[in-house]
Amino acid sequence: MAMATKAKREPATASVVKPGTPKPAPKAKAAKGKGKQKTTTTPPYSSYGLIKGALISETLQVFQEWDLEASKRANLDRVRASNSIGAPTQAWLKQVCTTFSRRFEPSGPDHALALAARTTTGRHHWRPLLLWHMANSEGLLGDGLAWTWGMYSAGSDLLQTNQALSWLEGTAKQGHPEVAEWGQATCKRVASGLLKAGVDFGLLQGKVKRRFTAYYLADEPLIYVLLQALASNRTTAAALADPRWLWFRLPEAELEHRLLLLHQAQVISYYRAGSVVDLKLPASSAEALVQEVWS
Repeated sequence: MAMATKAKREPATASVVKPGTPKPAPKAKAAKGKGKQKTTTTPPYSSYGLIKGALISETLQVFQEWDLEASKRANLDRVRASNSIGAPTQAWLKQVCTTFSRRFEPSGPDHALALAARTTTGRHHWRPLLLWHMANSEGLLGDGLAWTWGMYSAGSDLLQTNQALSWLEGTAKQGHPEVAEWGQATCKRVASGLLKAGVDFGLLQGKVKRRFTAYYLADEPLIYVLLQALASNRTTAAALADPRWLWFRLPEAELEHRLLLLHQAQVISYYRAGSVVDLKLPASSAEALVQEVWS
């Protein structure tokens, strides 16, 4: 099958939004009569997601049977009625459906993930795809993964729950005062859940002392994530510098090296001269990649 390509060539300072890119949020307006600007508040952390866990296989099963023409409620009602995920109890089935409902929007930002679950390629690379969507949905997970990158790049060989707990408690002074209201037991469960998520996604290994793995993001999910990053950044250069690549331990220099290897393999076309980037990918969007390229 011939693969569609999309060329992108723009300086890092360009302000033109690429087709298909969500419109940026409007700038805060000054309050009438007071000359003050409204400040954008950081979405609060929720302990729910990390405590419930990644639910990797359950999520794949739900997405594989998802009817994109039906509502989310109708789909989840069908899952509850059939117990297609094989939940051992009704209580666990309800928790899985509730977690899925809070975590994903299959008709919105998670549409490509729903499509990927129906392909052999998507199922084979399910964990990194799910990590991307989950960490974008749950700010606590995304920030926690960024913290683990900081520890890794600083030379740490392993992580323990007390280290994750110290980081979590420190976020109370960094825009997340809601953490200070959590009980000690909740904080410990969240810290443990963060490290457990790292293990589930292959970034860590072990049960008590979690050691960093030699993680490698395969080419297929790399291109998928790149298309997602392009859709949410104003320029190609900004997409390559997106800090969310650190969830996969891919700082910009290493990402560029990977792109050069893909260029040499004639999978993509990639040239860069300073802030000018020329990039051609196998598809124009993550959805198109899944539908037109993946089997």
